[in-house]
Amino acid sequence: MINLKNKYCLVTGCNGYIGLSITKKLKLLGAKVIGVDIKDTKKNPNLSFFFKINLEEKKNIDKLSDLLKKKIKKIDILINNAGYVAASDIDKKNHEKFFFNEKYLNLNLTNSIYLTNSIVKFLKKSKSASIINICSIYSTLAYDYKLYKGTKMKTPLAYGVSKGGLMHYTKMLSTALAPKIRVNSISPGGIFRNQPKKFIKRYLDKTPLSRMGHEDDVSNVVIFLSSELSSYITGQNIIVDGGYSLS
Repeated sequence: MINLKNKYCLVTGCNGYIGLSITKKLKLLGAKVIGVDIKDTKKNPNLSFFFKINLEEKKNIDKLSDLLKKKIKKIDILINNAGYVAASDIDKKNHEKFFFNEKYLNLNLTNSIYLTNSIVKFLKKSKSASIINICSIYSTLAYDYKLYKGTKMKTPLAYGVSKGGLMHYTKMLSTALAPKIRVNSISPGGIFRNQPKKFIKRYLDKTPLSRMGHEDDVSNVVIFLSSELSSYITGQNIIVDGGYSLS
């Protein structure tokens, strides 16, 4: 039921931390992995195909669609994992700059939608197609700025806004594409990245499982949503945060 042999899986952001974990597991389960990233592919041995593309520009997404048409007949699973998460120096009081930061909104939301629209024609050729959008706990939660106090970590409002939009798009798209294509999202909590100790302590104090997340915590759920184990699940957002969002 978790056999993905000869499934064609397209993973955006394939060479990032979570992307590497996702592509590794897909390959181990027999999938043909199609990677898309602005980063080079040399560090990722899990790919059957790789397209070095900057997804911030729609013309590049059109180019990707043309390349896929020439090389690949169908896609079974689309994983929208690419996203802009870099810290920002914008002050949290400057709402206009937060909300209209094009880097976040274009890549995390607008162009993820544009990419999905261009891939649907490939997914319709599959007998068990699945779209998986990587969102965030900030798709549904507001920031707790006390976590970041005294650190250099800053998270622009535009990040949470873009991920919230992507989560709701997931729900809307699930009904639009049913019953042929399932659409779900995953909302990870904090992933350990050697953050400042004071941030980690504050985060763990709010997390029932008393640890930060790892890449495998996310990729495990990706595999579940890619497989027949989740064949009756669509339009859902699965929160993977160790219970952080309960507090």
